[in-house]
Amino acid sequence: MTFEPDGGAAPAAYDHGVTEVNGLRLAYRGFVSGIAGGYVWAAIAMTLAGVAFGDPLRPLRPLAELLVPAAGAPELAFVIGLGVVQTGGALVGMCFAYFFARFFTVRATVAAAGPCFALLIWGLVAAVLVQRGADAGLAVHPFAILASIGFGLLIGGAVPLRGEVVRYPSSGSPST
Repeated sequence: MTFEPDGGAAPAAYDHGVTEVNGLRLAYRGFVSGIAGGYVWAAIAMTLAGVAFGDPLRPLRPLAELLVPAAGAPELAFVIGLGVVQTGGALVGMCFAYFFARFFTVRATVAAAGPCFALLIWGLVAAVLVQRGADAGLAVHPFAILASIGFGLLIGGAVPLRGEVVRYPSSGSPST
């Protein structure tokens, strides 16, 4: 039994923690899903840019130049750009898991929310890229949009549902 600061006993629901969702497990699964999604984003974007323009590094170059303005060399653009995608993917995956998987219990809902969330994030990233002087066509180019949808499908399918991260499963309704 735990005790409240004022000396009273805590309700039974709070005997084993402040929340019934295991936040560390949720964050970890979102982190790993985001990294995997980052690889999916890079693979789709680089493949489509290679086919369309003959330059598979085209989607990574502006991302690399956000951190290192002189990242024009192909090797540097690839390494730094992929690092930015992986870091951003991990962060987006954790945010998605926190805001969606923490509350939803229906896989179809989370799977549909994944691409929507990814497109929203890409819109924000594209706005920053355009503001920093990147090609405005990159922001709305199909390879970036399709790559973002692929990223969203992966995180929407990979992050856990609420029932998978609840510390103490209840016998409540499966739809909540």
